[in-house]
Amino acid sequence: MNTRRSLQVIAMLMALGMSAFSFGESTEELRNRILTQTKVVVVTELSVPASEYKGDGDPNNLEIVFLTKKADGPSRVSDDGKVIFLYKASEKTQQELIARAFEIRIARASAGT
Repeated sequence: MNTRRSLQVIAMLMALGMSAFSFGESTEELRNRILTQTKVVVVTELSVPASEYKGDGDPNNLEIVFLTKKADGPSRVSDDGKVIFLYKASEKTQQELIARAFEIRIARASAGT
């Protein structure tokens, strides 16, 4: 995993955060809280198959897991929006998955789950 790519992903997260301010008042507050509290954790090596990866358990972390094996599956976001798995993903795909992860996290927060 190269550091430049990790920095690009983090920069995309920050850009996503800046774009969140255009939403309605209550949604903006919720988005702002989630975007400011979320910490990005980059995982470059897994000790288990991606299908068995459970994450670090910290609800404030968004883990970005770079997959090195095709067998670990395609790029995707976990159902709870806490882990993004990337396998040879383009920048566009990375941006879409990051946006999706935050959509899931915000939806779950507004539903109280």
